[in-house]
Amino acid sequence: MSRSTYFFREGANISQLIDDLKKVRDGISSEEERKKAVHNAKMLVVALEKPEEVVMHYIYELGSQRMAIRVAIDLGIFKILTSRNGNPISSKELAAQTQAEVLLVVRIMRVLVAIQFAGEDGKETYVATPLTRAIAKPASEAGLRSCHDGSSLVQMRMHDYFRGHGYTCPTNEADCAFQWIFGTQERYFEYIHRHPQKVKDFNTFMGGIRETRKHWTDWYPVEEQLLDGFPGGEEILLVDVGGGNGHDLEKFMAKYPESKGHLMLQDLPVVIEGIAHLSEGIQSMPHDIFQHQAIKGARAYFLHFVLHDWPDDRCREILQNLKSAMKLGHSKILIGETILPDTNCSTFAAALDCNMMAILAGMERSRSHWFELVESVGLKVASIQVSPFFDDLEGVIEVVL
Repeated sequence: MSRSTYFFREGANISQLIDDLKKVRDGISSEEERKKAVHNAKMLVVALEKPEEVVMHYIYELGSQRMAIRVAIDLGIFKILTSRNGNPISSKELAAQTQAEVLLVVRIMRVLVAIQFAGEDGKETYVATPLTRAIAKPASEAGLRSCHDGSSLVQMRMHDYFRGHGYTCPTNEADCAFQWIFGTQERYFEYIHRHPQKVKDFNTFMGGIRETRKHWTDWYPVEEQLLDGFPGGEEILLVDVGGGNGHDLEKFMAKYPESKGHLMLQDLPVVIEGIAHLSEGIQSMPHDIFQHQAIKGARAYFLHFVLHDWPDDRCREILQNLKSAMKLGHSKILIGETILPDTNCSTFAAALDCNMMAILAGMERSRSHWFELVESVGLKVASIQVSPFFDDLEGVIEVVL
């Protein structure tokens, strides 16, 4: 069966795709239209490429592209190009500024130009592109370093790991592919905290992600699901379990300054002790998510990107500890996580899951997997609210007794 025939069967043959893309010239009036146009453009490329071309792409190109980007970050090439405000720079000038060999610069730039991370303005002369400016941002460079030198390095050798472990998913965060490939007994976060640049890159990257995404309070019906009918007083409104430095509660407080009840931040002692400031109205207490929950009967217990760090058995421990603290008809657990579709998962979403598997024995879970996990500890999924801002991947799962 030809590729074009396949996509016709899926309702998107080449003529239809071209017609849809022509409409883009009239302007895209919504984010949904932009996403559809990007999808159709990708489908058009897939329909036109020969299978052999795609295979060769995976054999040769992907590794070289990531290598070139990583080297360019080390050399500061993206920052140099961006700083020139559209003015071109020669390979010799780049070599002089980066103290690299001219020939190496030419060879690295050849790859970057081919994937639009730089532009050409004549022979061995380069200019910035939109992708240059995007990757030159501190959070982007930090993210590329963090992933390339961590999870990607692990994933490159995971075939060896699986071969030696019976081709099963890792289930122990202290003995998974990361430890096996890096030759360490430390957990991932223990390891990077011994390397100041690595932990700085991780935190910068995560901070950049938070800045670009809408906060869950921007799309989750907080008033309806949390505030309505809540008596306030000395009762706890929201417990942010494993909430880090309190950024979620700070944003909650800023958006709902008149909310009744207390806000409580929980994390490990070393995290709580390192917090410089919390707004008035936010309390903090040290807590291990694998120990019994000390705060009983709160309106909501919030787990924001906590469970994806852990395999199912460990997640069951976390949920059981919260279950024992809940009050029937009053308390709920809010799980803020990536929710993978059960079918037609995007490459980006699937890659998120593989990343968690590589370094933490964790995982991103599909919609049906979330139901199975929650129900396995005797809890119920009351609703799933999905963000309209992040490719329909991020959601809040409301869990009740």
